[in-house]
Amino acid sequence: MPKTGGKTDKSIWRRPRRAAGSFVAPVGLFLVLLALAGFGLIEPMNNALMDARFQLIKREPTGTLVLVEIDPESIREEGRWPWPRERYARAVRNLEDAGASLIAFDIDFSSLSDLENDAAFAAALERRPGQVILPVFWQWSSRRGESAELLKTPPNEKFLKHSIVASVTLTAEKNGVLRRGWRAIEDDGVYRATLAGVLAGIPADQHDTFYIDFGIDADKIERLSFHDVLTGNFSSETVRGKNIMIGATALELGDEFAAPVLGVTSGVILHALSYESLVQNRALERTHPAISLALAALILIWLSRNAAERRVSKLVVQHAFLLAALIGVPLGVQAIAPVSFDVGFALAAQILAILYVAGALLNHRARQIISQRARTMRLQELAGIVIRDNADGVIVTDGSGAVELCNKRAKELLHIDRKTGHKIKITDLVPYFPSLASQGTGRQKIVQFEFKAPTNGAILEVTANRRIISAEKMQTSASLSASELVVYTIRDVSARKRIEEAEREAKEAAIAADKMKTQLISNMSHELRTPLNGVLGFAEILKTEAFGPHAAPEYKEFSQNIHESGERLLRIVNNMLNVAKLDAGDYELSKDYASIAELFEHMISGFQRHIKKQNTNVVMEVQDGMPDVLVDLNVMKHITAYLLGNALKFAGDGAQISLRAMMAGPDLLLEVEDNGPGVEPALLPRLTEVFFQGDSSLNRAHEGAGLGLYLASQFAALHDAVLDFESAPGKGFIARVRFAGLFADQSAPRPGSAGGGSDAQDKTAATG
Repeated sequence: MPKTGGKTDKSIWRRPRRAAGSFVAPVGLFLVLLALAGFGLIEPMNNALMDARFQLIKREPTGTLVLVEIDPESIREEGRWPWPRERYARAVRNLEDAGASLIAFDIDFSSLSDLENDAAFAAALERRPGQVILPVFWQWSSRRGESAELLKTPPNEKFLKHSIVASVTLTAEKNGVLRRGWRAIEDDGVYRATLAGVLAGIPADQHDTFYIDFGIDADKIERLSFHDVLTGNFSSETVRGKNIMIGATALELGDEFAAPVLGVTSGVILHALSYESLVQNRALERTHPAISLALAALILIWLSRNAAERRVSKLVVQHAFLLAALIGVPLGVQAIAPVSFDVGFALAAQILAILYVAGALLNHRARQIISQRARTMRLQELAGIVIRDNADGVIVTDGSGAVELCNKRAKELLHIDRKTGHKIKITDLVPYFPSLASQGTGRQKIVQFEFKAPTNGAILEVTANRRIISAEKMQTSASLSASELVVYTIRDVSARKRIEEAEREAKEAAIAADKMKTQLISNMSHELRTPLNGVLGFAEILKTEAFGPHAAPEYKEFSQNIHESGERLLRIVNNMLNVAKLDAGDYELSKDYASIAELFEHMISGFQRHIKKQNTNVVMEVQDGMPDVLVDLNVMKHITAYLLGNALKFAGDGAQISLRAMMAGPDLLLEVEDNGPGVEPALLPRLTEVFFQGDSSLNRAHEGAGLGLYLASQFAALHDAVLDFESAPGKGFIARVRFAGLFADQSAPRPGSAGGGSDAQDKTAATG
């Protein structure tokens, strides 16, 4: 490889300079571009890009036009074509009576019919003079060449007095596709507005052509069958105040044209789209070809001058940016303005520049092959060194299982003490090692397995991959063909396995210890509750002087203290039982419909003694019209009791506590708010931790074991509800529970009741 100053010469990675002048390539490519335009290859590209923009920029019709279709159903119901003109007269009367605005026909009325039918149609026109538009057709005579004449076919003179005449001529492009419409067409020295122009209110002096916006959704234009209009089988609201266009859409009538986006479609639909283009200010104008040519010249200069010196990545970015601009800018322009920005020349220029640069790159690549092969040989030598000295064992076999390579580490791990010569099978080298030579084909991972070495008991992890090495990658010799290899990688994982086994045993021991702890708590709580109930009973007897007054008043006071201390201990025991039950996953929900208002009343009643003792004001706020909810009533009591008890405990004497219930969409929100001292925001995430207390000192002001909010969160989780808090020092405390989806299906609610249950259990659970 060439060297410069002891460093690798990176110039081989850059594109070669061109010997010719910097403007030779752009000029040559521009001449090719002009030749392509001369052969007519640019215009189809412009049309294709415009059609693609129509597909991307969709617009709704204005809703001011209704198409009355002479469709196959109308042909079937009304019989042979052409129809008597009395039917058109009847259709005009029905539409006028329904409140239609202008009524335009795309039907030939140039010839005479019988007197009765012509008179009926003329009378229908006379009913509303100037409200019906009749067509004038322009078409070439049957003669071809220079003698061909452009013939005018106006409506019959009988119908001209009370109608408006408009041109309905449609002119296709050279390839037969109709893209443009007319605002007005010259007629005997004056300009006559087209059907679309009259309906859109365009003055006849605006007589230039425009490109129809085929991005307007023709399928969403309101349509009625002619038969339904004739029979009055339509709603007057459909046509009231709207313009009407009557024309043939049945294929058998032959009024069909090729159009962008729509394919082959009826002429009346093209007139409708012309009308929508005019009233929506979407009559498109195309940019001048000179703009596209100038843009193409700039692109050729930018992309082809010194392009061979640029990095491939930079060229890709430049072309990607340019392509995005050539597609995105015209798309944006057409989306906001009635302008079709033609970029056919510019896009063709980019393609030519890509081909030019690709040729330069291929030529340079051919000169790089020899240098790359030399580099590949050096890399292969380095790879061999890496494999030989690798910390993992590596064995490489061919497709038949013959060993091609076995490094030093593999021999150490597998205790191979013989030399590995050519054509030695891996099963001969390591008898207990499975051969994968016959398993699977192609480039795929075969297997990963572990086994215990029979010599020293080490656990070895083996990964085997079958690979097809192509001749292109084996560049040291052009005569080498594709080769199939199986690569075995061997690693001693004994230490890792010992660690994993120790972790598994430790995890199992921790799970067992947790189960024992839960069982112990449950058993101890049951054992403590039985004697506690006895103590509370006897304390109640002493407190109430059931067997007569005490000799000394101190006995009554002492019995009161015994009773309150016993209740406190019973609350802790009950809370511990709930913790054990929830941790064991033994709690099963029993759902029924319940009233939240009754639940709140029940809770407030159960806490009356605490409320009166602390002179606390507890208010209940339940949203009006809240239906009953399907819940486990006992769980709801626990949640409410724990949150209300927490508020009573920490808010202090004379506090204000609010119990709220409200609907938030399909969710139920329960809130308990107090105006107490509040909590530091940093402590809020820890309030639902088991045994956590904001003040953990032994001389703290409030009793409890730090279980209330933990249990409230766990009971809420049984209902897939979420408990969160909002507080700050001096700002009070809000506990909020969101029950998701409780009001999602209230199609058949049943009334529930919050009564029943154990008052003692509610009160004792609340302040744990």
